[in-house]
Amino acid sequence: MVNKVAFIISSGHSGSSLLSLILGSHPRCFSAGELKGLPNRYRKQVFIDCVNRNSEFWENTFDQGGLKRLAIGLSGTRIHPYVPLKLESGIRDTLNKKDAYVNPYSYMFSKLDVDIIIDSSKAISWCEKRLKSPEFKHHRVEAYIIHLARDGRAVVNSYLRKYPHRDIKDMSNEWSKKQLDRKEFCESFPAKKRIEVQYEALASRPQETVAEICRFLDIEFRPEMLQYWLHNHHDISGNEGAYSLIDKYKGIEKERSMGSGKKKYYDASDLAIKLDLRWQREMKPEYIEEFNRIAGEVNKPYEWDN
Repeated sequence: MVNKVAFIISSGHSGSSLLSLILGSHPRCFSAGELKGLPNRYRKQVFIDCVNRNSEFWENTFDQGGLKRLAIGLSGTRIHPYVPLKLESGIRDTLNKKDAYVNPYSYMFSKLDVDIIIDSSKAISWCEKRLKSPEFKHHRVEAYIIHLARDGRAVVNSYLRKYPHRDIKDMSNEWSKKQLDRKEFCESFPAKKRIEVQYEALASRPQETVAEICRFLDIEFRPEMLQYWLHNHHDISGNEGAYSLIDKYKGIEKERSMGSGKKKYYDASDLAIKLDLRWQREMKPEYIEEFNRIAGEVNKPYEWDN
């Protein structure tokens, strides 16, 4: 079986961390979280495991030399200042097909006993850069795309909750443009290697939705995946609210960087997966009207008014 990297492509505040944790609860999968954060965390020498901050999983699994190679490889920087990156990458690929500098996912697979890595970095630009590496171009690793979409009104409301000074027109235009870009990017992939999943379906019908994703990835669905808090996770970065629920299950008192409103919401939440429809009571009617005027057509496939 060829190893797979499942890239979750989505806007922020769309459940990518939740989905990554669920999929990472399968014994043949590893949730890396937002892997794009590794180079910066390594450079600043801050904790790399954002789920278990005291864990040395990444250091013990890859050692400092391996982490350095991963950080350089994932950041796309060159090792030797006087050698062009393209030339350097070609030479390293020829000499060592599993070199972490140019094939970071292959290197990760060599250290992890899994078949699939879940990368919830979300951004199209991140995915595009990763796919240029030899490991994907020569099909040593196969890329799969999970397009996780959410009702744009919920996304915009979530951002406005966090950034109340932002303008609804700007937010609506930004969501609309980026959503069209995400859809176009995902549809450029072969049909067998892409799937579109709606957050609201994941949260309201988790077993049915996750089973569909498992079929897409060609792994057996296991009901215990839905209890993601029972499993060990070592995500690089992601949603602190989702991670706080794992803390709650483990009985760990841990300060996480969340706004007071978000902390209050997650403190009051139980562990079960549930649908977040706060936008329906929080979003001002005039804001909904403005969003619909600007982004209504783009949002039609994702509207969730249940």
